Amino acid sequence: MSLPLNIALRFLRRGKWQTLLIILGISIGVSVQIFVGLLLNSLQSSLLNNFIGNSSQITILSDTEDPLIEGYDDIVDDLEEFDELTVVSVANDQVGTITIGTTSESVLLRGFEIDEADKIYNIAERIYEGEEPSDDFEAMIGRDLNDELELEEGDRIVIRGFIKVGNDTLPVNGTFEIVGFFDLGIGSINSLWIITTLESVQQMYKTGDTVTSIEMQVPQELLYESDAIADDIDDELNLEDDDLKITNWIDENENLLNGLRSQSLSSYFIQSFVLISVVIGIDSVLAISVVQKQRQLGILKAMGINNRTSFLIFIFQGLFLGIFGAIGGIGLGIFFLWGFTQASPSDFIVINYDPIFMSISAAIIIASSVLAALGPALKSSKLDPIDIIRGE
Repeated sequence: MSLPLNIALRFLRRGKWQTLLIILGISIGVSVQIFVGLLLNSLQSSLLNNFIGNSSQITILSDTEDPLIEGYDDIVDDLEEFDELTVVSVANDQVGTITIGTTSESVLLRGFEIDEADKIYNIAERIYEGEEPSDDFEAMIGRDLNDELELEEGDRIVIRGFIKVGNDTLPVNGTFEIVGFFDLGIGSINSLWIITTLESVQQMYKTGDTVTSIEMQVPQELLYESDAIADDIDDELNLEDDDLKITNWIDENENLLNGLRSQSLSSYFIQSFVLISVVIGIDSVLAISVVQKQRQLGILKAMGINNRTSFLIFIFQGLFLGIFGAIGGIGLGIFFLWGFTQASPSDFIVINYDPIFMSISAAIIIASSVLAALGPALKSSKLDPIDIIRGE
């Protein structure tokens, strides 16, 4: 085995410029694979984390005109038995209006059990001033809404709303102390939400011990199975019998999901084309090498090397080209990704330098390089030394 290995290395060293060029070509191809693959994977991950990861992925709502859910504690207890769920939180959402001077804004007053809601919305880390509500009738508002209202920590606001009592619609209002300001990174939320405690909303809108939604999250690895998990919950709890319905992010965000799938498909196409070009390049270079090294191969065969050894010479060349090209490609790919993150003004995309993806890409390139060497290797093994020496 050492003889074909040594000869392969000698051939590569003899044509060092040709060898360096093909390694550079492979490296560029691999770097494109690494760059495109990791960038798109990181983009998908960032999209999911920002828009799905910090929101309710499965939600139980009322299926009647009355949005209130009674006896929610029993439902929450049942949901906590599901191993697929990581968080179960409740909310009471009511529409209201704030008027400050001549400025009037419609708002969505969201009453949470703050500690549980924080596990979904990551509220604590997104407060840029103040703190979370800890007592009843404390509230915090979004950045965009405060740009309009120009409030400060400690200010008091009056939120006005309406409730239905029989056939009558009656006004209600509540005075809240502003204790903090948040930025959840989505303009529509920052301009609409006011976050307070669950009891505050229940008291102001006289809803009793009820909620309007039960929100859940699943582990990251089960994110694309949210619809199946929601169906299991629906079947297990017989929600329809209680006039409840269950929704999930997959059914609610079909366009986003289709976009992510199309993005993945385009990534696979790009990587496949790069792989094909690398294989063609290696095959072409080694085929030329067979022609260039015919006389040396003829002499070696005349000296006693067999067809198997001749075959292995080019297999080893393909292997070495693949290994060095993969190493160089991974280095270039990481460098390009680093340059991209430095040039990008936003930290929206957090690059995940996935070692498994890079290892698989390297393994595919190395295997493809060996396969690309099969044609030239077979051709070299069939060379007749007598014909070569005669120049035929």
